[in-house]
Amino acid sequence: MREFWYVYILVLAQLVIRGKASLREHEPSTFEIEPYLLKVARRRWYVVGRSPYYSDRNEAKGIEPKDVYRVYALDRISDIQEAGKTFVFNKGFDAKRYFEGCCGIITSNAKMERIVIRAFHDFADYLRTLPLHESQQELESDGKSTLFAYRIKPTFDFYQLALAQGDQMEVLEPESVRNEMSKLIANMQRLYR
Repeated sequence: MREFWYVYILVLAQLVIRGKASLREHEPSTFEIEPYLLKVARRRWYVVGRSPYYSDRNEAKGIEPKDVYRVYALDRISDIQEAGKTFVFNKGFDAKRYFEGCCGIITSNAKMERIVIRAFHDFADYLRTLPLHESQQELESDGKSTLFAYRIKPTFDFYQLALAQGDQMEVLEPESVRNEMSKLIANMQRLYR
C-alpha cells in the first residue's frame, strides 16, 4: 500500500515516475510515466499516465496518436521512484473518454457495441445491485431469466468478466461476441477432458 500513497503524491505534485515493470515471464523493464490518475479494477490498483518515451517517438515519426497513455498495475512495478522531472497535465486528456466502453483497464480503439446477455435465476438480482458495466440496462424479465443490454467494447476484460459468471449468464448478441465466447468456452472444455 506504500506504493499507492507514494504514487498518489507524485500524481498531485506532477512528478514523473521511474520504475521497473514486470510483465509475465519477461525481465523487468525500466520505464518513465507522467502519472495522471490512479484507478482500481478487480481489487488491483493501476497508475494511468502519459508515456514520454512512446509519445516522443510517435511525434518524431509523425505517428498518431501523438500522446501515448499507458496503464501499469502498481503491484507489478518495482523500484518506484521520482525521476527528478516535473510535467504539465495534457488538458485534452479525458479519463472518462479514455476508458469509455471498457469493463476494466484494457482500452481499445474498437467501436462500442450493444451486447445483450441473458441472466438466469437469482443472478439477475445480483446484476441489479452490482452491474457488469455502468451502461447496463434491464430489457425484460420472465421470472426464469432477465435480459440486460450494455454499450461496451468487447475487450479481454469483458470476456474475462463474462466467463467468470459461469452458467449464470449467456451472451445473446451480437453474434461475433457470442461466437468468441463459444470459442473461449470450447478451449476451456478441452482443458477438463
